[in-house]
Amino acid sequence: MVLSTNKMGGLIATHLNEETNMKYLILKDTVANKQKVNAGDVIELSIDEGRMLIGLNKAEEYKEKPKAKKVDRSVGLETSEVKAPKKRAKK
Repeated sequence: MVLSTNKMGGLIATHLNEETNMKYLILKDTVANKQKVNAGDVIELSIDEGRMLIGLNKAEEYKEKPKAKKVDRSVGLETSEVKAPKKRAKK
């Protein structure tokens, strides 16, 4: 078994960080923050407890996906940014 400090707190004192809680994505059913949590849940934990779960491969840091810009697809309405399409001429 190889010990590593890549994912654990290592030599850095985690309790000295300004941020005391972070969001974590739970990978396996476990107990965190004295509650049962299921795989796929996103919960907020203290850094120490979160690092412990990361070391046990039961959680990973949650990174929020950037929200897509809402696109207005309306054409020809008063609120749309696109001009109304030209209509065919009658014969």
